[in-house]
Amino acid sequence: MDDEPWRKLKVGDRIRIVRMPSDEPSMQPETRRLFKALIARNRPSRIFWIDEYRHPWIQCRIRGKNGSWHLHWLAVNDDSWVRVHRRKKPS
Repeated sequence: MDDEPWRKLKVGDRIRIVRMPSDEPSMQPETRRLFKALIARNRPSRIFWIDEYRHPWIQCRIRGKNGSWHLHWLAVNDDSWVRVHRRKKPS
């Protein structure tokens, strides 16, 4: 169980959601919409918290259809993400 890649994430690590998780059929509709929005926006998110079960969490703001912002939290304990490394600035 400890060999899963998400177990190695730490607070401050940057990830990008790139696909729907493998266990998508059991997902709530609101969570499915959040994943689709995160995939579409193609921006990295930062791990901001590791809970007592060692699940890493991201926090994100998604703009709704009416233009208002919605704050979401998502535990990243699946295969939907890739780690993002900072680009090195040219010297």
